[in-house]
Amino acid sequence: MKQNLFSNLTKKDGKLEYNIKTQETIYNNFVKNLPEGSKVEIFVSVSGDNGTNAQIAKIHVSIRQLANDIGYSFSEMKLQIKRKSGLCFNKNGGEYCKSFGNCSKDELNSVIQDLVLLNLIHLYYNYQKIYSTLLHFY
Repeated sequence: MKQNLFSNLTKKDGKLEYNIKTQETIYNNFVKNLPEGSKVEIFVSVSGDNGTNAQIAKIHVSIRQLANDIGYSFSEMKLQIKRKSGLCFNKNGGEYCKSFGNCSKDELNSVIQDLVLLNLIHLYYNYQKIYSTLLHFY
């Protein structure tokens, strides 16, 4: 699985500083543990009231991982997440879903919270399956 790193920084005195000190430590460990010659993709966006590219990237990474874990395609999982998060509506007999790129910061935070909840449910379900399987051996 690809390693991913997300950080929030604020410009102070002409420099970007980490909002949370532990994020700097995580970044330093991330760089230290990269194999030599690794290619790294970086994008930077300035936060406003609109959703950020970082939020959308987090959402896409989470959707992809959850889809792989439970056997959905990325598109199928993305549609389910949009439905669960209230970003889809029916009009004139058709379903229309809002693009993540057109969502507010709050809407994207809600999507991220829904993804965290779905991941926890998935982990709990897998834990229960493993536990019940182990009970059969004892």
